[in-house]
Amino acid sequence: MDERATNLPAITIRRMHDAEEGSARALAGRAFPPLGNFSFSPPPHTLLAEQDGRLIGAVVPEIFELPGKRWDEDRRGGVMLWLMTDPEARGSGVGRHLVEAALRFFEERGCQEVFACVEGFNTSSSNLFASHGFKILSLGEQLRRYGLFGTSLLWFRTYRFGGDVGHFLWARPGATRPDRPALQWWVGTLVNALIFLLAGWRGGWIAGFDPLTVLGGTAVIFTLFGLREVAMRLAAYGEGLSVRHRAWEAAFPLSFGVSLAFGFFLPAPGSAYPRGEAWRYRDLVPKLGPIAFVGTAAVLAFTWAAWALLTFGSPPTGVAVLWLRAAQAAGLQISLFEVLLPFSLFASFNGRRVWDWNRAAWLVLAVAATGLLLVEA
Repeated sequence: MDERATNLPAITIRRMHDAEEGSARALAGRAFPPLGNFSFSPPPHTLLAEQDGRLIGAVVPEIFELPGKRWDEDRRGGVMLWLMTDPEARGSGVGRHLVEAALRFFEERGCQEVFACVEGFNTSSSNLFASHGFKILSLGEQLRRYGLFGTSLLWFRTYRFGGDVGHFLWARPGATRPDRPALQWWVGTLVNALIFLLAGWRGGWIAGFDPLTVLGGTAVIFTLFGLREVAMRLAAYGEGLSVRHRAWEAAFPLSFGVSLAFGFFLPAPGSAYPRGEAWRYRDLVPKLGPIAFVGTAAVLAFTWAAWALLTFGSPPTGVAVLWLRAAQAAGLQISLFEVLLPFSLFASFNGRRVWDWNRAAWLVLAVAATGLLLVEA
């Protein structure tokens, strides 16, 4: 894209002027929730949408060397960052104009692939990208396309190491073969089991990595995540909604970091999402909310049962007690993130879906999760 403004009906897309950084930051403050824009620092090549002399949108197109499996590959990639629209201008096509202008920006600079990271519930953005030929790239597809080292570089250049728990990597062109939701669940759950064991060792509530401890911790995570997934699938069937599992691989580095630094288990269970890549969160909340409620309630019920057996029952000694304590610890920490933090970084957890669907239902889960925390104290 050259220095000339790109004129569109009633809207102009142009580069940001030197003195407009403050206006762009103010736009971000209107477009994003509190604290959602604190790190926004618009570079000179930021593209702005203007209408009648007023800034109504922006996008930051970044170009980087595209990683590949071979060191001698010389390709360019681009990523769209900070796509935003003034709330008063939403629904007027501003986002579409900005995406198309950014695509021209990348095309004129020889970019072979273009990427964007979008929260799983932000379907206004994901549908916009889907309509322009983007598709979600699973972790398996990323590894096949770029290799392990190349995928790490891609994550660095697309800011996927920043702790965006529920973000997915969208790419144009998209995957050439369908991904495997079941494999995503099994691999994601195994990674979570390893993180749980690491957190327990670092926090001192797991003594070591002897075979029984590793087996027990792994079995606990697979049981809790399995109950959650099965309950959500059954609820989805009852709601008449076809869903699939999507892993939150971008959350794994943050989860490992929290485990090492604080000895606390930050789960990254992924979630059930409608099949297909074009759907509207607002329209499906009446179905997604009950599905999320049932999945979270299953974990809470299992955790309360473990606590009751340890407190009032007479379970066998030794291994059974060890595993029940692990189940209680894991279930508590899963529930805290799943329920009590439905905003910002944790907005893709089930608590956000329940919150958006029915506040009374969310309160029931919150009371049950808080009760677990109190009896553990």
